[in-house]
Amino acid sequence: MNHFKLDASHGIILCRAKLSRGRQSIFLKLAVDTGASLTMVSVEAALALRIDPSKSKKHIEITTANGVVFVPVVRIPSFQCFGTEIKNIETACHNLPSESSVEGLLGLNFLKPAKVVLDFAKELIVIPK
Repeated sequence: MNHFKLDASHGIILCRAKLSRGRQSIFLKLAVDTGASLTMVSVEAALALRIDPSKSKKHIEITTANGVVFVPVVRIPSFQCFGTEIKNIETACHNLPSESSVEGLLGLNFLKPAKVVLDFAKELIVIPK
């Protein structure tokens, strides 16, 4: 099992993710969001991996503070977080407001397959191997 410190004192649970396509990799600071069905990264993050969201054939509707928007969905070849890798994960591409402290959201389509357990009593994030 992998264990990580769970710090919810700031009202947001942060994590670091590594996204890769071939030899190209980027690191992002994400917010763990159990209310998000899909993981979300910025358009710039996708473009840094040479994935063009404007060419996506799939779009989804998401609700933001500014209302409902339709955003492209792309597949990230390798998405690693909490010591777990998910290959070809569907990821919504949308830019969070510039004042946001994170570069995206870690959603249920990563949390469920990785079997992430948020143990608030012990202040741990546990991922069984």
